[in-house]
Amino acid sequence: MPLNELIRRLEDKHGCSVGCAIQDAGSSEMLAAYQTQRVFKSASLIKTPIMLCALEDAEQGAFSLDTRIHVQPAHCVGDEAPVIRDGTDVPLSVLLEYMITDSNNSATNVLIDLLGMDRINAYSRRIGLQDTLLRRHMLDFESARQGRENLTSADDMLRLYGMLHTGEGLTPFICGTALPILLRQHDKELIMNSNPAQKAAHKTGGLSDIAHDAGILYGERRTLLFAALATAPDMEQCIAFLQELSPHVMALL
Repeated sequence: MPLNELIRRLEDKHGCSVGCAIQDAGSSEMLAAYQTQRVFKSASLIKTPIMLCALEDAEQGAFSLDTRIHVQPAHCVGDEAPVIRDGTDVPLSVLLEYMITDSNNSATNVLIDLLGMDRINAYSRRIGLQDTLLRRHMLDFESARQGRENLTSADDMLRLYGMLHTGEGLTPFICGTALPILLRQHDKELIMNSNPAQKAAHKTGGLSDIAHDAGILYGERRTLLFAALATAPDMEQCIAFLQELSPHVMALL
């Protein structure tokens, strides 16, 4: 069965609306392209462009990976780690690590205020992310109720991870720092579900009504770029969709 047809059937089965893109990184062949331009609430997928923006500023000398950033009460949203809490000064490298590998929202809020939303959005536009927009801090539910959601698409995530894989449009410092962090991602529940040991540089994201996974899969036969985004009335429907899709994606490797 063609992969696009499988995705459509799983979308119907689980009551989701999805956007999926899967590409052979070597040949550039699109193995799946299903509603790739559909714009979704980004959840934690937005954290990867935030990281790349921070790394560009570090490379340009605005600060270094060792620069300690002060954590303020407004940054803290209940998921603080022992090293990231009100009143601590945390190295940029530690904030990036927690933001990606643990999807720590407090660390993300520190970085948003360090960089500024306008700067992050300008960076995303400059590297060609047409649908990706940061409009609020993490867990700012009042802004979410007012419609100020963070946004992205499968197209944008495929482009972003393609740039990280090839280095096109990004510097060796940015790729060489970001990819090892993404490889240490802890969440293996979604596309990685059928083979948690699979080597992957990726980022997941979830809210009450969405679940997403996007990144690079390093297989024995080939490397894949992937972005699988799903929304439904209940996040569990999205998780079920991604988990059922997982073995079909792994079979491509």
